[in-house]
Amino acid sequence: MNMKYLAALSTTVGTIVGGGILALPYAIEKSGFFEGISLLVLVGFASILITMYTGELSSHFKKLHQLPVIISKYTGKRLRVLILIFQVLTIYGAQIAYLTGIALVMVFLFHLSYAISVLLVFLLTLPLIYKGYKLVEDAETPLLFIKIALIVAAALSVLTIVKDANFYSYNITNLFGPFGIILFSFTGYTVIPEVKEELGGIKKLTSVIVISYIISILLYVFFSFAFVGAFGHSVSTVATDGIHSVYYELLFSLTTLFLLLTPYIALSLVLADSFTYDFGIGRKPSMFLSLAAPFAIAFFDFNFESILDVTGGIFISLLAMLILFAVFIERRRKGKKRIKYLVPGGISLIVFTFAVMLLGLAYTIYSII
Repeated sequence: MNMKYLAALSTTVGTIVGGGILALPYAIEKSGFFEGISLLVLVGFASILITMYTGELSSHFKKLHQLPVIISKYTGKRLRVLILIFQVLTIYGAQIAYLTGIALVMVFLFHLSYAISVLLVFLLTLPLIYKGYKLVEDAETPLLFIKIALIVAAALSVLTIVKDANFYSYNITNLFGPFGIILFSFTGYTVIPEVKEELGGIKKLTSVIVISYIISILLYVFFSFAFVGAFGHSVSTVATDGIHSVYYELLFSLTTLFLLLTPYIALSLVLADSFTYDFGIGRKPSMFLSLAAPFAIAFFDFNFESILDVTGGIFISLLAMLILFAVFIERRRKGKKRIKYLVPGGISLIVFTFAVMLLGLAYTIYSII
C-alpha cells in the first residue's frame, strides 16, 4: 500500500467517521437494534453508490472542483446556486454540530465557559484551514488511527455491562427514524474531488471508497452494539455521555474530540475550496464565508442529535438526489463508452438509490411536521 493510497483512504474514512457515530446508538435504539442495523447497512450501501457516482461525475474534470460545479455541468448552470445552497447548509449543519461538541469537551477538560471554548476552537483551527489541504492530509493518517483506537476503546469499556434484553425492543412505526443520522454518518462524497487529487486519478478510487465504507460500517455496528446493549432506552443522544466517572469521562471526552475535530477541519476546507475554485472568490473571503456563520450559530445551545437528523434527512438526501439526477443526465448525453469512471449497475441502481433517499427525506419531513 503506497503513501498516496493510504492518504486517500485516511482522508475518506476520516471524513465519514465523525460526530455522527456518537448519535447512532440513540437513533438506532429508538427503532430497535436489529431494525436500526438493517437500515444502517441499507443506507451504507446507498452511500457507497452515491460516493462512487460523485467520483463518476468528477472524473470528467481535470481541475479541482466541488459539487456545485460538478453537478451543474449536467443539470444546468441555473441550478448551481441551489446546489451550492444545499451544500452550504449541509456543511454548516455538520460544522455547527462539530463545533458544539468540541466546545463542550473543552468545557469539561479545561473548565472554560462554553462561549470561550467555541471561540478557542475557531481560532485554533483557523490556521489549519488557511494553510490548505496538504497540512490536513499530513495529519489525517495519524489522527485516524488515534480516532479508531478511541472508538474501539470506548466500545470495549462498556461491553461488560451489555444486557441481551436491550437488543429486543423495537418500534415498528419508527423504522426510518434513524435515517437522517445514519445518512449524515455516511457522508463521504463531499471529499471525493480531493481524494481524486490525492490518488492522482481515478484508477484506485473504487477500492478507496468501498474499503472506507466497509471500515466505517464495521465501526458503526460495533459501537452501536456496545452502547445500545449497555444502556438500552437510557442511551444518551451523545452516546459517550453514558457513564459518569473521572476515567470514563476523560476517555469519552478524548474520543469525542478526535471524532469531531478532523471532519470539522476537512469539511470547512471543502466549503472554502468550493467558494474559491468554483466561484472565483478570494481565499480569505472564502474562509470567512465557510467559517463565520457556523461560528456565530454555535454560540446558541442546539440539540446535537436534532442538528444531525435535519442535516442528514433533508439537506444531504436532497443533495444526493441531485447527484443521482446529474448522473442520469450524464449517461444519456455521453453514453457508457465516453464515461471515464463508470459505476456499474445501470439505471436500476440509480433508481434504487434515489428511492432510498426519497423515502428517508419524506419520513424526516413527516417526523418534523
